[in-house]
Amino acid sequence: MKFKVGDRVKFLNESGGGVVSKIVNPKMVNVMIEDGFEIPVLIAELLKIEIDAPVDSPVHMFREDFNTPVPVAATSAYESDDRNIRLAGNRAKGTVAEGIYFAFVPQEQKWLITGLIDIYLVNNTNVDILYSVFLEKEQGGFTGFDYGSAESNAMVLLESLEREKLNKWEKGVVQVLFHPESDSKLLAPGNSGFRIKLSRFYIESSYKDSAIINGKSVLISLIPLSSVSIIRESDDPLKGKEEVEQVTVAEVVEPENVIDKHRTSPREAIVDLHIGELVDNISGMDSAEMIRTQLNYFTRCLENGIANKIHKITFIHGVGAGVLKKAIQEVLKDYPNIQTRDASLKQFGYGAMDVIIHN
Repeated sequence: MKFKVGDRVKFLNESGGGVVSKIVNPKMVNVMIEDGFEIPVLIAELLKIEIDAPVDSPVHMFREDFNTPVPVAATSAYESDDRNIRLAGNRAKGTVAEGIYFAFVPQEQKWLITGLIDIYLVNNTNVDILYSVFLEKEQGGFTGFDYGSAESNAMVLLESLEREKLNKWEKGVVQVLFHPESDSKLLAPGNSGFRIKLSRFYIESSYKDSAIINGKSVLISLIPLSSVSIIRESDDPLKGKEEVEQVTVAEVVEPENVIDKHRTSPREAIVDLHIGELVDNISGMDSAEMIRTQLNYFTRCLENGIANKIHKITFIHGVGAGVLKKAIQEVLKDYPNIQTRDASLKQFGYGAMDVIIHN
């Protein structure tokens, strides 16, 4: 069941209900209850109450007077805050160039090539945007699929659908207007035609980790910010072209080969997982966050090493209490054809392990 902001709902597993105040993601919404508090609730645990249903309708048996104020929907022509989800900021997984992207994210992360897939428009820039998405029809021409706004460093869910229906997303066009709140530069509109190879969605290795998306996804670059022209600057109000046409072509984003900077020979690498080697400033990081950062970088290097036919990676985890080493050993249980051993005592002491990859 689909919900929108303002829908009155009843809780299925407990008494009471309220009003949908925010769409969190495809599976969860925030519900404002009687005392004005917002609580996150799974969509599967809600029943929509049709206020305008006939008096003799069965839905009236669920109707209650929640005395809950109904959030006022935006009066502009486009949806804005309801669907915006903040981007992840996982520096241990590298960087993603500023720009506009599609992200195809499997809902079931353990089985990447089956189940529903979420399609997001990703605004990986520091300015808000207005967007329009057009899908090309089989018989020719275009259908206006969606339009709205995306906040800076946020993404908007466009659709969740079954793999068999992905053919509707094979070809299309995305148009973008950049809207900085306060900036000395005015950016030209962006216009990107895309053509997506559908077979990639049935290949598990197509789904990659990235710094901006939680979970594995197929990330497709639509409009790199580096390709967008500046059409006016505040220090020269007459500067700029009379007409600017900004056209780009969508490209699948491949993560950088992070293992390359750790190679010591064509098929061997050494990766130092000390936190000081991974982040510039550890102030404000607690021990749990440090371990997550180290473990994320370990996983990224391991998977990149496997993909690039590396035979041996030496991971320097340090001695300490052994927390990171144990966490690494747990992760390695999910990888077949992997063998571990203590690294050279003479070269690394007791704080390193060799991971042998049998490709």
